Amino acid sequence: MKKRALLIVDRGSREPEVRQEMQEICALAKGKAGYDFADYCFLEVLPPFIEEGIKKCVDAGAEAITVMPYFLYPGMKLKDTVKQSARIGRDKNLNLVITRPLSYHPMMPELVSERIAELKKEKSISLSDSQCDVLLIGHGSSDRNAHDAFVHTAEAIKSRYRNVHHCFLELDTPNIEQGVMQAVARQPKVLLMMPYFLHKGAHIKRDVVNDVSAALEKARFQDAYMARHLGVDDKLVNLVVERAKEVENRQGPDDRSFGTAASRSMTERAFDIEKRSFEIIDSEVGPHDYDSMQWPIVRRVIHATADFDFAGKGKMLFHKRAIESAFFAIKNRCTIVTDVDMVLAAINKKSLSDLGLKGACYISDKSVAEQARRLGKTRSEMAMRHAAKEIEGGIVVVGNAPTALLEVISMVKEGVAKPALIVGIPVGFVSAPESKEALAKMTDDDDGVPFITNVGRKGGSPAASSIINALLLLYQNNSQRRK
Repeated sequence: MKKRALLIVDRGSREPEVRQEMQEICALAKGKAGYDFADYCFLEVLPPFIEEGIKKCVDAGAEAITVMPYFLYPGMKLKDTVKQSARIGRDKNLNLVITRPLSYHPMMPELVSERIAELKKEKSISLSDSQCDVLLIGHGSSDRNAHDAFVHTAEAIKSRYRNVHHCFLELDTPNIEQGVMQAVARQPKVLLMMPYFLHKGAHIKRDVVNDVSAALEKARFQDAYMARHLGVDDKLVNLVVERAKEVENRQGPDDRSFGTAASRSMTERAFDIEKRSFEIIDSEVGPHDYDSMQWPIVRRVIHATADFDFAGKGKMLFHKRAIESAFFAIKNRCTIVTDVDMVLAAINKKSLSDLGLKGACYISDKSVAEQARRLGKTRSEMAMRHAAKEIEGGIVVVGNAPTALLEVISMVKEGVAKPALIVGIPVGFVSAPESKEALAKMTDDDDGVPFITNVGRKGGSPAASSIINALLLLYQNNSQRRK
């Protein structure tokens, strides 16, 4: 049996309480999931950093490493963690997988409600939840994805309380003073405040407390109470383990005891959840215009994004030879080239290994960055040029950068490289819809290539990687039927 390690990556803090909490979480997760080794590291602020954390896992004899980005939001910190971890794993040829963060899990709103219930009990507040007003306080980020994930949590508890407001410590609005003023303006009987922070770091010990005190004094409101932060909690540990099992079960290293239904108590439940999710999607979508080969791809995109817009008529576009060409490339053991590390990290590693395929992403390559600066281009553009040999006859997957997609289209037109398939589904407001339109307009008579894309601004890394995972699964299933 291979030795398994869990590495939990936190943002980082100088506060000793943070290290203590991380040690406790690692110990609990190790015991619950049966890891041979479990430790934490920091993305920034203070060591141990990610590279040292991975080295500790290797030094401990780990042959399979699961990296858990311990973040509440899918913002820039998550992206940096995934990029660094994926690069180190690739450079050192490690059996390493990366989980999803904590965000968008139903457990998080439950934890918030639990903290509020604890506060009511501690302060002997006899009012029912429907008579209480709540203010959820987040850190704040300039990244819209982080903002949306926090607001999602606030929205999830709204039906339970009289009013639910939210605010941010920094980098976003409303700030704490504005949040308190908005809450007080609704004339609450009591205001219960919940700091949506993982640790008892400097923000909880000083910044949030100071800003809240000043705001309450300015509002002249006294019936306000502060709950404790999320901290060490058995439910949080269970969520860490669940996120780890999700990716481990998909990854499945050579050792049969790793990632199999027989050895993981969570596996059958995870499969049941996926099966039930697909049933819900099928039921809610109803009749559609996609054929029997296209629909499993569209359905998996919906499963990855929880966005039913992808099922709309004409929302996802398939070149007539898209799946056929993808199968031909897979049969010939092609390379799958991605625009960003996050897309590559989310492609099923077991499928890649079983089918003899390789993955490549050069967005973090130093020479690519230097060349991009020298030529005044984006790293995404230069990363595609750098991958010209792998792109020839391979599969290109773009989920993030429209400039990468436009560059691949230019390479095809210039005769530099011709992939077997382009999956072009970048997300964004600038150039994303236009790049997809350009891809869809490339006909066979115009040196075009088979493609899978969508219409509009939506897309992203989860959608892009889910298309590839669906294609790999379709190919494997079809191969088994032919046998």
